Amino acid sequence: MKTHSPEHPDLSRVRLHPLAVTAFVLSLIGIPLLGLITGPIAAILAAVALSRIGGDPLFRGKGLAVAAVAVGFADTVLWVLLIGLIVPVVNLPTSYPMDKHTVPSPNLMEQAPLPIRHALESNVFLVGTKDRWPSFLGAESYSGSGVILGYTDKGCLILTNRHVADPSFSPIASLPVRRSGTITAYFWDGSSEKARLWWTAPDGTDLAVLATGTDSGSVPLFDAAPPKSPMVGDKVFAVGNPHGLGWSYTEGAISGIREMGKEPRRLRLYQTQAPINEGNSGGGLYTTDGTLVGIVAWTKEKSRAEGISFAIAYEDFLRMYKERSRPPSHGGGRDRVSEN
Repeated sequence: MKTHSPEHPDLSRVRLHPLAVTAFVLSLIGIPLLGLITGPIAAILAAVALSRIGGDPLFRGKGLAVAAVAVGFADTVLWVLLIGLIVPVVNLPTSYPMDKHTVPSPNLMEQAPLPIRHALESNVFLVGTKDRWPSFLGAESYSGSGVILGYTDKGCLILTNRHVADPSFSPIASLPVRRSGTITAYFWDGSSEKARLWWTAPDGTDLAVLATGTDSGSVPLFDAAPPKSPMVGDKVFAVGNPHGLGWSYTEGAISGIREMGKEPRRLRLYQTQAPINEGNSGGGLYTTDGTLVGIVAWTKEKSRAEGISFAIAYEDFLRMYKERSRPPSHGGGRDRVSEN
């Protein structure tokens, strides 16, 4: 009778260790399913299988067990990241409430000095929605500010930041417009209209024009002539909708004048210490006589700085808007949006 020592096992009896097989199958199941649970289990079973395979020459499957450990660990990490991305988005409100805190007092306009009143009346409360990904998560809402450039009985034009009109916008990577969802414009008199993206500034500049109505191409700009540029120390005020508090006024001064961009496109930026918060984006920066001189673009993170905010010069917007290569379409035709 033929016998086999541990050093010379019967190769016909060598087989895959069942724990290694089970661990590998579990790790694969965790890819489309909940790998946060199956991943650690697969890794533990694979570790046990490796210890047993090493001490028993009748079992093989070391490579399978190592693969199960790697895939199980990857399952766990990827699912943690995925849940970390999805859960905050799911918890975001699906609609922006236009409640009593949003709408200004009815007698606000009558009490305000004339320059401030005109700025308040030109302010637009913009509420947009953007589709979530994956699509089954629905859409989320956000708000921003805008300034009425002009209007007729058939429509109006609203100047704002591009990141308000197009949430996918990044000034670092200038990409084509990827607008999804809707934008609603609320006006000081309580009326509202759906708005659409009409124009975007070239070269990744954070400016855009929204249009309402049916014949926005015929709308003239209120202030077609470039305004006089303010100087450092000049008093200014901002009007916008910070944190959903519509038609809010804050005041300060020009604390610096900067430039950004590369030739031939140089943007003038007004640095101001007028209080600016989330929701002010796209709102107007005015001199004390009510002249629009800038569009609020961003502010430094409040945890790191206070009173450092920036507005893009309105004069630069006028220049870019007049330079657009093709005029907007009229009537119900397709809107013209510049390619970036």
